[in-house]
Amino acid sequence: MPVGSPARPLRSPSAPRPPAPSAGSPVARTAVPTGPAPSPLLSRLRRLADLLVLEPIAAPEPGPYVHTAALHTTADLVASLHGITELSREQGFSRDPETHYGDGGRSATYHVDHRDLPVSLSVNCNPLRQTVAIAVSGLDCDDAYRCFRALEVALFGSC
Repeated sequence: MPVGSPARPLRSPSAPRPPAPSAGSPVARTAVPTGPAPSPLLSRLRRLADLLVLEPIAAPEPGPYVHTAALHTTADLVASLHGITELSREQGFSRDPETHYGDGGRSATYHVDHRDLPVSLSVNCNPLRQTVAIAVSGLDCDDAYRCFRALEVALFGSC
């Protein structure tokens, strides 16, 4: 039964059946299936099944692919941010850069998008932990990994 159509009241199994149409009535001329009538339970189940028919659910869009690495550094925050900014520009990350400071200005997170690809770079510089962590993300795994590998080679060299 389509959604929005009026529901027919369910007939009680003990309720009498309506009388059969007479030979001269228009209903009698239509094809009526012969054989045993479906059970009331079967009729209810069919109506319930008609109500439960739903539109197919669209496949979810894939989440982003993220590639990460971290390195130990003794550089201060300014030197780390300056170095990663220069390096990211060389690798094509130059769109909408932003820096967020934390721990009272003692650590920072730098975020920038690639100028040509739908790929983003996020860098966390934390001199208190003596670490710099990079993450490259994108919806296309190959683009994200290619950009990540270029940054990783520039930072660590070919190990």
